[in-house]
Parts: sequence; structure tokens; C-alpha cells
Amino acid sequence: MKKLLVSVAVGLGMVCTAFAGSYDNVDPTGAEATVWYRVNRDNQIAFMDELTAKFNETNSYGITVRAVSAGGYGDIYTKFVNLIGTDELPDMVIGYQNQLALYNNPPASSLIDMNELVLSDKWAMSDAEMADIPAGFLAQDISSDYGGMRLGFPPRRSMEIMYANLDWLTELGYDSIPTSPETMMEAACKATQQPFSKAVDSSASPQGLEFGLDASRIASFILAFGGETLDKQKGIYVFDSDEAIAAATFLSDMAQAGCVRAATEKYGEQTDFGNGHTLFTTGSSSGLPYYGSAIEKGANFNWSVYSVPHTTSDPRGNLYGPSFGITQKEDQRKQIAAWLWLKTFLTPENQAQFVRLTNYVPVRSSALDLLGDYRAANPQYDIIRELMPTAGSETPPSASYEEVRGLLRDTLAEILAGGDPAELMEDLNEEANELHREALEELKG
Repeated sequence: MKKLLVSVAVGLGMVCTAFAGSYDNVDPTGAEATVWYRVNRDNQIAFMDELTAKFNETNSYGITVRAVSAGGYGDIYTKFVNLIGTDELPDMVIGYQNQLALYNNPPASSLIDMNELVLSDKWAMSDAEMADIPAGFLAQDISSDYGGMRLGFPPRRSMEIMYANLDWLTELGYDSIPTSPETMMEAACKATQQPFSKAVDSSASPQGLEFGLDASRIASFILAFGGETLDKQKGIYVFDSDEAIAAATFLSDMAQAGCVRAATEKYGEQTDFGNGHTLFTTGSSSGLPYYGSAIEKGANFNWSVYSVPHTTSDPRGNLYGPSFGITQKEDQRKQIAAWLWLKTFLTPENQAQFVRLTNYVPVRSSALDLLGDYRAANPQYDIIRELMPTAGSETPPSASYEEVRGLLRDTLAEILAGGDPAELMEDLNEEANELHREALEELKG
């Protein structure tokens, strides 16, 4: 396994010991803190600038936060790793759960256990505010690799959903979106034999299901079949479970029948869906407005969304998204300052405005009540709201998942190419757990 390349960057003066104990007696008056976040559109950055300026003007401690759009997640990861061991690290950084875990691998130990603030008597959110955040969101950042340490706190999420052409389904004899894998496959295979009447290019080969080749695509089917990627209780990957193999076999059967394909270009599945060339596609909920635009420019049909078809009693969506981690520094005022800024970002009003600008799922459930205008323009969004309580998550807060995602993507490609799904998933599980064992050994030092 590739080791986290921080050893050279970590000097003799690196503070590696967590600042255990309460923050309740720390006075953050006059603290200064830097936050690295990830948005890139001008209106999104302007919103973050306005939020930060207001926080700096109104907080009662005279705290000054500098919030910076620090690039893409890969850029942020590279910058952060290169600064470990220096005093130039941001005081709070955004990253996916596996990236936050990598930041904390010895000898770096770069992040605090955020439970010290989340559960603090003085600095915690109120009980009502915490109850406003779905439990599944809060659980995502608790790492079994680090003994239950909270590596981060969620600012927003996305959900893997299935997009469906309702008019084409009607032509095929269905009155609703299939919710079971069997019915979905039946409809998808019918679509390959009966093109959509309003397809932009009548000579294009119709397809049942099309998606981008990505680890989240197969991981979402694993969750929908009742499986997991990592068993947090046992601390092992479980890609060889009956549920995971059943999900892989389902995709294999669809591929063998010619009813599913991978997109050949970026966002190709979105384009093909908008043009009426594929009945179903799966992808992030943040794509809702883009799908709507593709449909308006394309075949202009009625459409909707639902969870990936499931074998579980309730739909089981795949929630994913980054979290904010707070950096370990000697001046604890900085950690409190960053947390107070994050609490401001998490108010329902700010969450609602962030949704309007980014199309993400808010962390605060009550923010949805403030989005009447957005929901009217995007009626499919209410379906996502209904799916949130029973959703799971593919992304474990484990350093090994950075490389395991690549293996998962490659496995999906091999399944679609005709490989034996059970053998491929068993091989994946063996390789993934070897990477995980190496990561845990590195963690132990």
C-alpha cells in the first residue's frame, strides 16, 4: 500500500499528542483561524465570503476567520499533506472521510477528535440542533480505525439516485418507477428492444441502464441489496458477503443480457438520458438541475427519480460527501474558532442558501422547510427528502478506502466486461482487506 508521504515533512518539533481534555475552560477571544473549503463557482464563493464576513462582525469573541476556496479535493489533499509539520496548515480542512483518516496516520496525527467540541458542555450544538441532523449523517465520520474518534463533521451530503424516463416507462407498459431489481432489469431490457418514441436520434441504439464507471455506482447497488463496504464492528471489508455478491451478480446478469453499459465519456450518461437514449441512469442528486437542463435541450420528456432499486424492506440510498476536520494545534482557541464558524455555516438559513447555489443535500433537516422556492423548481428534490432517513453510506473513515475505491471501480469494469462476479468480488475483498491491514499496521506505528 502507498504510505502517506508525510515522514519527511514532519519535523522534530511536530506535536503528535492529542490535546485531550475539555475545551470548556478555553477562552477563544481574539482567536484567528483559517478554513479551507471546496466550492468553485463565483456565486458560491461570494456566499462563503459573505457568511464569513458576517461571522467575523457578529461573533461575541472577536474571532477572525479567513475562509478560502482551496481547489478540488485532490488539490486540497496534496496541499495539506505537503504542509504537515509546518505552522501553515489550515485550522479546519474539508475532505472525504478516507482523506481525513489519511491526514491522521502516524506520524502526522494532524486532526483532533471533534467529539471534544461536538459533545462539549460549553461549545456543543443544542440537543434540538443535533436532533435536526439525521443520525446516518453523524455516524459517517466516526472511525473504528481510530477507536471511535470523530474525524470530521458533515457540512452537506449528496445521494446516489436513479433517474428514470417516465414517458418511456409508460410506453413500455409501466405506471411507476421500478423499485425492485427484478422489475428494473425487466424494464431496462424491454427498452433495448423498444426505443423511446421521442428520442433525439432514432438511429441511436436504445439502452436500459447507463452510468459512469465509478466506485459509487457499484457501491450503491451493494447498499441497496443490504450489504456494506466496510463492517465497522469487525473492522474489515465485506465485499464477499452474500449481499455484495448478489449486487455484483445482478449487474453481471444485466450486462450479459445487453441491458446496461458504462458511459464512454464524462457525463455521457446524462447526455444520453436527456436525449431519450437510455431509460435509466444512476448518479449524484447534485446533478438534478443538470439532468433537467439536458432533458429540456433534448427529448423533453417527463422524468423523476428514486433510490437505486433495492432488496431491503426500505429503500437504502447511498449518502456521500465530505466533512470538515479540525487541525491539531497548540493554540486551542483556533479549534474553537473554526468550530464556531462551522456552526454558523450549519444554521438552517445558511444551509438553505447553500443548497440553492450547489444542489447538495443539507445536513440540517429543517433547512428543507426553507426551500419552498427551490423545491418548486426541482420537484424531484422532495423524493430525496423522503429517502434520507433510511439511507446508508459507502465511504468508511478509513485510510485504506482511498485505494480501495480504485479497486472497486476496476471490479465494476470487469463485471460489465463479462468477468465472474463472485470471483471478482472475492478477489476484491482479499485485496481490500490486505490494504486495510497495512493501513492499520501503519496506524499502530
